[in-house]
Amino acid sequence: MVLPWRSRGGKRPNQLTISDAETKTPAAQLRSSRIERIQSPRVPLTPRAAAEICRRLENATAREENAECFKIVSKIKNLIRESGETNKKCLLQNGVVSALTSCFQRFSSTREEQARLLEEVLSVLTYWLPLSGTEGFSKMGTTASLNRLVRFLNATDAKTRQNAALCIREVLAVDKKYVYALTDIEGACEGLVKTIRDSVSTKASLMAIYRAVSCDDKIAAKFVKLGLVALIAEMIMNNAEKSVCERCLVVLNVICDNEQGREDVLRNALIVPLLVKKILRVSDLATQCSVSILWKLWRKSGEDHVLLEALQVGAFEKLLVVLQVGCEEKTKERASELLRNLNRCRNEIEKTNCLDSSMRLKNVKKSF
Repeated sequence: MVLPWRSRGGKRPNQLTISDAETKTPAAQLRSSRIERIQSPRVPLTPRAAAEICRRLENATAREENAECFKIVSKIKNLIRESGETNKKCLLQNGVVSALTSCFQRFSSTREEQARLLEEVLSVLTYWLPLSGTEGFSKMGTTASLNRLVRFLNATDAKTRQNAALCIREVLAVDKKYVYALTDIEGACEGLVKTIRDSVSTKASLMAIYRAVSCDDKIAAKFVKLGLVALIAEMIMNNAEKSVCERCLVVLNVICDNEQGREDVLRNALIVPLLVKKILRVSDLATQCSVSILWKLWRKSGEDHVLLEALQVGAFEKLLVVLQVGCEEKTKERASELLRNLNRCRNEIEKTNCLDSSMRLKNVKKSF
């Protein structure tokens, strides 16, 4: 029996017609309706997997397999990028720093062809900064590692130089012996100063220099010869960032404990006006350092021209306010001593009528 609708070649009654739009793939339908698929969250790294990765890196390092080490280090970087803090913490707890520093140390003494691997290791290490208290990080203070870090510090790539400065800062925080080892390497001090001058890694380099000059007068003198005082004065004048200004003043304060450094500071005409300007303008730390530097320049030089210059740019009023608003005991003592001697200088000027038109002291109030 032939059904009527078949014999006529027609369509079956109530038959659904499927349009081209309905035959689209699910992905196409989602795109056409502007609905985007949401990726499933990645599974965090397990402690067992993290330990296995670190073990594989250590084994590849022991066998000096450059390609395998690079592959594992790149995988560690990708794991950090995927899950961020979760994977970072898991890797840290399972010895990743020790594995990475071992790799850096082992390949640092080998041929120049290993530079790409070492740059990658250094880049990954910076994810866990600060690292100075982490087990295994002291391997970065070995002779081979420090020599490689100094080479990277003087490289052409800005990112490599920045990573090297960050790592050097952490190495110097581990032990003073690394300060002497680093500064004995040719180009180390020059590299740190150059990263500041080129604005590559200003904060890290300033902290590394601070730790270095705090250890030894000879090291401080070495940095002074490289023009560090003039560079710091320029940065204080031109850089409005609070943390940079604080670090500059901290370094300058330590340099003033060195005789050669103090002489260089006294020869710089910008220093005293800048110090007075920064009092009560940046932070408590900046104020403490500024008062300390002024006190050292006057007390240890034994000359009153520092006080006269400070008086000219308004130090008397600034120091009065410092005592009024309150400060730590040591700063209070130095501010009080400076005020007494500033007042003495002002009275001597008035008594002897030695006012020079260039001193601009006409508007300085008389002593109480």
